[in-house]
Amino acid sequence: MKWKGLMAVLLGLLIVGVVGYTKASPIGGARVTILDTNGKPLTDYGKVYYTVWTFDENGSIKVLRRGSMEKRFIFSNNVVKLSSLNFKTAKEIAKKKGSKTAFIGVDVWIVKDGKLYTLPPEGFETGLIENTFANTFKLRINLKEARIKDLKRLEKRTSTVQPMAHDVYYVWETVDQKSYRNVKIPILIIHNKAESNVFGTADVAMQVKKHWGPDVTVAFGDEISKRVTLDPDSITVKVLGRSITDYFSGGDDITVPSNSWGYVWLKGTVHYIYQKEYYCLLSCEPTGNERYFAKIDSFTIKRKSGDIKVITSGASFGKPPYNFPDEWMEKSGKVRGAIEDRVGIDEFYGKIYSGTDGHSFGVGVPVGAILTVLSGYRLPPWFAAISVGFSTSDYASYVMLGHVKNKGPQSSVTFYAMESRYTVEIPVKHGLWTSYERVHVPVGLYIEVNS
Repeated sequence: MKWKGLMAVLLGLLIVGVVGYTKASPIGGARVTILDTNGKPLTDYGKVYYTVWTFDENGSIKVLRRGSMEKRFIFSNNVVKLSSLNFKTAKEIAKKKGSKTAFIGVDVWIVKDGKLYTLPPEGFETGLIENTFANTFKLRINLKEARIKDLKRLEKRTSTVQPMAHDVYYVWETVDQKSYRNVKIPILIIHNKAESNVFGTADVAMQVKKHWGPDVTVAFGDEISKRVTLDPDSITVKVLGRSITDYFSGGDDITVPSNSWGYVWLKGTVHYIYQKEYYCLLSCEPTGNERYFAKIDSFTIKRKSGDIKVITSGASFGKPPYNFPDEWMEKSGKVRGAIEDRVGIDEFYGKIYSGTDGHSFGVGVPVGAILTVLSGYRLPPWFAAISVGFSTSDYASYVMLGHVKNKGPQSSVTFYAMESRYTVEIPVKHGLWTSYERVHVPVGLYIEVNS
């Protein structure tokens, strides 16, 4: 009898444990732990509101879940739980787009002492294989990046926007967005000011079998649609995860004559999204915070060779129609090149990246400039300075390689890589953890050649 009683107790404990685990860890779903940069739970600072989202098949933002968390007694309660359905939705969308991974974005707000702290979005990626148990992720939030609003002032405003819930909520709503297909995206730009012809080649691919893709870049701040310049104190620029990934390959070469321009390009679909933040109770009131996304939704595929998707690529003479603004660039990375002396593109990476050597951003392409022109300049002037990077699955390899070469007749010319004057927060992986580092990013890769 004692043995049966003991077994009953153990069975009961097992059932309780399984039920508890099921509630805490959604089967097939995900657990996203939200911390500050020091590893402290975000709920230690106040009540946390969150929205989890992804990009749908058209590249628009699709909300997966909204919710809130707050500390209970001594328990932090800082884990966002995604159900199997939420998680599967993001994966199914990615599969339909032909991506090897699914991008998931997270928005976070903290409310404390009558203040609203709005944080820039965070993002992470997940594989597409069905998971039996909950996948775990950790997001580290930099509280210094928060935009702070007085809730009492927000409550006094009026708006015609319909409420989304009776309980208080904070949401980002899309005000304007547009995508453009089959656009030539410059990856290598050569401005040849020398008295020699200059050969250049650029290839985007991996030497080992790793998928790569274009990153999502977001700019965030208070009423940034009204600003003209990219003031880092007013506008935070950040790189999130990749919008799509696959075993892509593309590129071309070109010989640029003396005193002229030329560029190598890939074709793809570029997309911007403009959103405003709203405070919602009985009605929804704009807070003044705004954000812009710049991204590449897809590449135009010419053919498939085994697992490799070959991107439609080419080279053109002349100045790119979507060039990065001159006032936002500066020279960096001086390299001398004798006749037929091959100067690798990778030689510039260590000169134009501060501490990352290009491993985390690959190469910046002028998607902001492209979108500014294609939209008829309806975007704010500073948006033209926004780049979108290419990165690999583990931030461990270069995405773009190639070289430039002095073809003569000058015996020697000087190559300069060009970098942007503004800084961007780039995820840099260090073993098992990832940190954000502020770096200047190259544009294009844009190379200026002088005598």
